[in-house]
Amino acid sequence: MKKNHVKKKKNKTSSIANTLERLNQFQTKQPQKFKQVFDFYQKGQNELNQGLVYQAKDSFEAALRIYREYIPAQNYLAVIHGLLANYLEALKIVKQVIKLDDKNVFAYIQGAIFLYRLERQKEAEAYSQKALSSFYEREGHDSYTDYDLLQKLVEMLSVLREDATLSKLYHERKSQLSPMSLYRSALSLSNEGQYDEARVAFQTIYDHTPIKEQVRLLDRSLKLFVEVGIPVPLLFAEEEEGFKLTMAVASLFDGEENKKQASFNYIKNNESIETKKLIKRLLKTNKLEDWVKKSLLSILADFGEAMEPVTVLLDGEIQLISLQPVELTLNENLGEVFMKGKVKASEGSYLEAIDLFTKVKSEAPTYLPVYLQLANTHLQMKEFEKAKTALDEANNIAPLASVFLGYSKYYFDIGDMTSAMEHVNQFDTRELENKEDIFEAVLLKIKITAELTDKTKALDVLKEEKEKFELVLDGWKEFEIELNNLIPKEKPKVEAVEPVNSRQVAVTEPLDLLEIFERYTKDKLISIVKFYKIRGYSKLNKKDLISLIIKEVYENKLWKTSLTQNELSLYNSLAEKGTSLSEEEVVKYSATDANLFFNELKGNTDFSEMKSDHGSLLLKGALIATLNDEKEWQLQIVK
Repeated sequence: MKKNHVKKKKNKTSSIANTLERLNQFQTKQPQKFKQVFDFYQKGQNELNQGLVYQAKDSFEAALRIYREYIPAQNYLAVIHGLLANYLEALKIVKQVIKLDDKNVFAYIQGAIFLYRLERQKEAEAYSQKALSSFYEREGHDSYTDYDLLQKLVEMLSVLREDATLSKLYHERKSQLSPMSLYRSALSLSNEGQYDEARVAFQTIYDHTPIKEQVRLLDRSLKLFVEVGIPVPLLFAEEEEGFKLTMAVASLFDGEENKKQASFNYIKNNESIETKKLIKRLLKTNKLEDWVKKSLLSILADFGEAMEPVTVLLDGEIQLISLQPVELTLNENLGEVFMKGKVKASEGSYLEAIDLFTKVKSEAPTYLPVYLQLANTHLQMKEFEKAKTALDEANNIAPLASVFLGYSKYYFDIGDMTSAMEHVNQFDTRELENKEDIFEAVLLKIKITAELTDKTKALDVLKEEKEKFELVLDGWKEFEIELNNLIPKEKPKVEAVEPVNSRQVAVTEPLDLLEIFERYTKDKLISIVKFYKIRGYSKLNKKDLISLIIKEVYENKLWKTSLTQNELSLYNSLAEKGTSLSEEEVVKYSATDANLFFNELKGNTDFSEMKSDHGSLLLKGALIATLNDEKEWQLQIVK
């Protein structure tokens, strides 16, 4: 009994030995047929490498008709059935291979993937573990085969989303992994929260041509997400959703206007549990602009996720905000009624329009646009109280940018410019979703500004809005022409001073830093802060942001970091020795042209003792010059 048991165990563990013995006998007894088998196999491999899948299938099947136990042909025939999505047939072949060789790593790898495609997760995981154990058992006989199978193991674990196992394998074998295997490993490391190690893996393959752009984008995004403190979406090599969501979110922080709008559209059209969780985390970060968070809150409301209070950081304060789910569309019949109402309103048939809008409102009580149309129509009829009532109802549904625009129009029409300005400033025009509303809001903003201040301030508003929409909004150029006709610019007067060292220079009056920075948009101020890598600015309003820049860049002399070494050496020399230029000339020359300023001082060798505040003026002038990259500010402040 004992002897038979030993014999039985020996037979159980030697399937590959028996298979190889049969193959050897076939090769010895029928060498010509064996050559045919091998030729068909090689032909199939060449065809598969050229993408000729069906021809390769025929070749491998021809080889197996001659000798059905030829494992290499069986393995690749299984691969082809997998490529053709015939997973059951592929799995059947894999099982045949395993009967012939119960340690065949390639077969277990393919079997795991096929089972995963068939949504047989537990069986897939069992095959995956068998593939790994078989690899470790057979490793060391052939270095080329070991390398090839290791990359296939990485692919298998990536497809099965076994991130923990793949991360462990990466730490053990990172020096043996190909660029694509490193990429797959980096995704798993990210999914496991090992962001620093994921970035190391990405940076290792920065110059790997096929995927280098995607790798660099992911590396930068991981860095951003970690700095901001939000979780990175799950990333998988076999699908693009995680990558697209990651890029969309990253663009909300540092993307151009067109990319931010594209991000909103992507997020809006890809509702998922993960997306909702991510939005809620984004609403609490202090790194996003308020208008971006308001747009995200609107999307969350569209998802029906804002009926319960949502935590939002706005204006530097934590707030709890609830929004009703808004009806985004109307059924076909109500849609026709609504459109007919808009036509009647445009024709001046206001009473008919109101009747039609009222019908829509009664059947679709959370369809926000109908309240705004009612408010607009009542304004046309000078029925101001009814317009206000419609706006209040809309505000109770969702206090969105379009509602505040409606309030601003209402207050403008009744002559309350202060309240009109207050409401138009409660939203960023980028929160508005359609072009008509954006144009109307910009025009209204400029009109109110001109009424309350002057045309110069109105031009500043136009410039600020132009920075937002010039590149992303169709029809902006034509719209801007109309606005310019509304607020024509006055030609600035430029004064000249006596030349220094016989050189003629156009200059301005001595400049005040606060005055200069007040004319900058908040986005421009933020770009300055980011350039000098100053922290602690995210919760600041524009006034405090200006104070921070003046303190850090001017008083703490961060501006020096933007000078060349030669310019810095010249400044240090002047600070010690002094210069014969007057204080006013120092500021004027530096503010007019940085290069001219330094050249003038360099050529002026007759130094006299520097006044105590002379260095301060020099700092002020150099600061203005080095921060100026467009020189448009000169025209704005010339007297």
